[in-house]
Amino acid sequence: MNALTPIADKVGKLIRLLSSDRDGEVLAAVHALKRTLDSAKLDIHVLASAIEGAKAPTRSNKVPEPSWHELACGCAARRSLLRDYEKNFVEDMVRCTAARGAPTEKQAKWLRSIYVRVMRP
Repeated sequence: MNALTPIADKVGKLIRLLSSDRDGEVLAAVHALKRTLDSAKLDIHVLASAIEGAKAPTRSNKVPEPSWHELACGCAARRSLLRDYEKNFVEDMVRCTAARGAPTEKQAKWLRSIYVRVMRP
């Protein structure tokens, strides 16, 4: 049993959708495939390794999560999606996380929630 076994049926269906003649369907299938892998704490590299017959990389080989500063900069880059009070907070987080690293627990929770909202496709 490999890491893909629990989601193999769904992944197979999504890969078959990639053969559609409609660009929108192909794009939707790609995003659904990425969401399905992500929900299983996997990524496209694990899928590729499984297809190649290679040993799938372990979870520790997954791309590390962005730093607090990267999260803050990502939010700042999508400033147009922020509410006024969030703009001020994100600007502070860009400065503070560059200088001292991690925000407080409360700040981290709020920054993460903003990041998830503004980074949605």
